[in-house]
Amino acid sequence: MSSTRRRGQARSAASAALAALTALALAACTAVGSAPATSSTAAAGATSPGDAVATTSDITPEAWAAARQRVVTDLLRRRFAAADRADEAGWLAPLQGASSASLRTTQAAVLDRMTRMRVGSVRLVGVRETTAPVPAARGTAVEWDVRASLTYRLRGFDSAPRSFGLDLTFKADPARPAGLAITASTPSGRPQPWDLAGLVVRRSDTALVLAVGDDERVEEVVRRARTAASRVATVWGSVQPAVWISPATDADAARLLGRTAGELDGVAAATDGPLTPGERAGADRIVLVPGAWVSLRPDGRDVVMTHELTHVTVRASTTRAVPVWLSEGFAELVAYEPIDLPEATVVAPALDRVRVAGVPRTLPADADFDPGTHALAAAYGLSLLALRTLADAHGTQAVVRLYRAAAGGLDVPTSRLDDREAAVDAALRSATGTTRSALVGDWQARIRDLLR
Repeated sequence: MSSTRRRGQARSAASAALAALTALALAACTAVGSAPATSSTAAAGATSPGDAVATTSDITPEAWAAARQRVVTDLLRRRFAAADRADEAGWLAPLQGASSASLRTTQAAVLDRMTRMRVGSVRLVGVRETTAPVPAARGTAVEWDVRASLTYRLRGFDSAPRSFGLDLTFKADPARPAGLAITASTPSGRPQPWDLAGLVVRRSDTALVLAVGDDERVEEVVRRARTAASRVATVWGSVQPAVWISPATDADAARLLGRTAGELDGVAAATDGPLTPGERAGADRIVLVPGAWVSLRPDGRDVVMTHELTHVTVRASTTRAVPVWLSEGFAELVAYEPIDLPEATVVAPALDRVRVAGVPRTLPADADFDPGTHALAAAYGLSLLALRTLADAHGTQAVVRLYRAAAGGLDVPTSRLDDREAAVDAALRSATGTTRSALVGDWQARIRDLLR
């Protein structure tokens, strides 16, 4: 599964550029791992699974490997078919073992959250053993570990599948593999929203809000999602129905995004989802990072959410990647359009950078958006100024036409399909009648005016 790392870092840039709106807090993310399940045996003389001694009557793992694979696959397909039907009995039936009561309670809650989210079209992609069972005699139950890869869609929101994984422990008698049971189940790697305890689900035509918190917090996300949808539709002409996830902690946000604590420093929100070259995105998620998000003033929260929803809408409407200065500059243009603040305040970090390094000779390169450059906020501000320069000269709708053309609306020679800047140059001519050199000259003049 891919993620839009630079778009997640956009929140850090936008917030740093707007001190009047933000007071960002550092994200406190922790890495969480799943403890591997262990195999067990009742083989004679064994004091632990690792000490098991095979006898001539023991059934080896290899002897029933094909049967194990078959029964696990069949069981998982039946179980997730039950989830599609919200069939709790079918969902819980395979859960057995000493801790089955706790496991059944946990998994009943998971199914409830999946049902309220309207999870559907769950498909088993693959099953791989991570720990094989030990040799065991007939009539002896042994455990082994499996990692299952699956996909799903959220009904009414996803037009493409989204992947997830589970680490499962199974238990069965090698002589009777069809009688297997699940004794443990945890997310493999990144959890899904249905793994969040206390999840509240709010659904409208344009937003699916999946939040953990009190009613006031949930309703604020719902309200601001509606505001963001209105602002994006006003500029782009339409808005993509979006899935918003608001976890309780920064650690949960990091796990949902598959990020580290450092990657979410100061980040208030991030867009995440699979993206296949040449295809539209169809299963994006916007994850709010609570520590930074709640530290924003109200207008700042609207800016952050509008910026991310712009990315989601554009990704769902276009098929070709554009230079980062265009994608991030456009998202900033949409997000800040209704905000009444002096432009020099909005792009303050960019101006600070220019005072030290001089007026840039070219538009920001993709490498300028790498957090390691320590100039991320400046890159976002300079990109916003470039898009505002175009909008002031040719109109906001001309900028929209330019973006649509560069992101797939224009035919380009096969030899230049990977040249994103060349596609922008062609789009500049077709949508605005201008050239890159003219844009850069006007952009540089705008920067100099702001420095006075």
